[in-house]
Amino acid sequence: MTKTSDIPVLLPDPSPRTGWQSLGLLRRPLSSYALIIILGLALLGLGTASRLQHMVETEVGHRATTVLEAMLNRHAGELAADPLSPELLAIIDSYFQDSAASLGISEMKIWNAKGTILYASRPGLTGAVFPVSPELGTALAGEISVSIGSAFHAETDLSDAMTDPRMFEVYVPIRRHASDRVVAVAEYYQNAAVASDALVRARWQTWMMIAVVGAMFVAVLLVILRHSDAVIVQQRRDLSAGMADLVRLVERNKQTQAQIQQDARRRQEEQKAQLRQINADIHDGIGQLLTVALLRMKPAEPLAPTPDDSSQSVRLILEEAMSEVQALLSGTSQTPLPQLPLARAVATIVEAHSRRTATPVLVLMDDDLPEPGLPVKVAICRLVQEGLHNAFKHAGGQGQQVRLQMERGRLVVAVSNDSDQRQDAPRDPSRQPMGLRNLRHRVERLGGTFRVQDQPDQRMEIRASFDTNPTEVHHA
Repeated sequence: MTKTSDIPVLLPDPSPRTGWQSLGLLRRPLSSYALIIILGLALLGLGTASRLQHMVETEVGHRATTVLEAMLNRHAGELAADPLSPELLAIIDSYFQDSAASLGISEMKIWNAKGTILYASRPGLTGAVFPVSPELGTALAGEISVSIGSAFHAETDLSDAMTDPRMFEVYVPIRRHASDRVVAVAEYYQNAAVASDALVRARWQTWMMIAVVGAMFVAVLLVILRHSDAVIVQQRRDLSAGMADLVRLVERNKQTQAQIQQDARRRQEEQKAQLRQINADIHDGIGQLLTVALLRMKPAEPLAPTPDDSSQSVRLILEEAMSEVQALLSGTSQTPLPQLPLARAVATIVEAHSRRTATPVLVLMDDDLPEPGLPVKVAICRLVQEGLHNAFKHAGGQGQQVRLQMERGRLVVAVSNDSDQRQDAPRDPSRQPMGLRNLRHRVERLGGTFRVQDQPDQRMEIRASFDTNPTEVHHA
């Protein structure tokens, strides 16, 4: 049996928990969830900052397109020539000088598809040829290219133009509206200090908003996990209380089982004492009386007249009774009937009864009777003994009959005799003699049926039937 100390009991932590430790088992999932939230918000912030920069660059490009379209679209056809006419160069230069101060443009160039500078606001670059850069190639393909920085191409010198090195580099394709073909690309550099400051502020505001949202998420998660931790702690306490109750119940069951075993041993001792007392009573009572009766009925001397048959019969009966008493006191049986086949055991009982009482008994038995289990065989033998005893006691052994046969799959045993005192009312089992009550209890305990009934031909019959199913007989 499992000892009480082997049963695990979940006891609550007696030490107080504060701060981070108050989360108990939920600290690890909270850390994981918080890390996931921070990583997710960081990716969101990076994506938002990139999107803001793209929006600013797109806005700058659209504004540049608007300005350049106003200045150069009317001269798109002339920009396809190489080199440009002095008159067109002068017009473009005047446009640049008029808008440079108001728009913050520090330098401007116009390129053709071969990488030749058709116009440059800085002297000395007009007519120069440079490799086509990726930004220029993008513009020649028809898309606006906008970038922000402080270092650009080798042909660009902005050191004296602006004190703030942050500049927008913008490439805008110039199309001929009739064919929508890119004939040239205008490149200019615009001061990005204001836009860059606004972009930095927007980024900081975005990061602050994301940080606030992340803190709110973590706070809500912390509240939820604290509530879950409280529920887990309460469930753990309830489980600990239930386990403690279970341990106490196991202890009580062990004590109850020990008490039951003690009571059983005490009852066994009491039964043994009762059996010893019964044996002593039988020995001192019935045994002594039978001994005295046998001593009084001394065997006849050789010269004495021959005793009558009744005296000799009584003496034989007393001797058998004394043998039975001695066998009962020693815990054995004089005649081992259960070891005999059923038909032979019943025949032995009938022969012994006929010899003792000097009365005839008619025996009717079927051939090839099934051999029942030991309890059923003992019950049948006891019923035959009790039935024949009652027949001799109450009817003088008139018309004694023992019937043992199969009826509808059941083994039936019946003992009957002629009766002068017929009863029309049914017999009350509770008012039957002790021998019949004991027989009824024995038969019904084995799953059989027991009946005492008057036959129509002035006969009394004791009848019992048993199921011959081996499973039920073995179970009985």
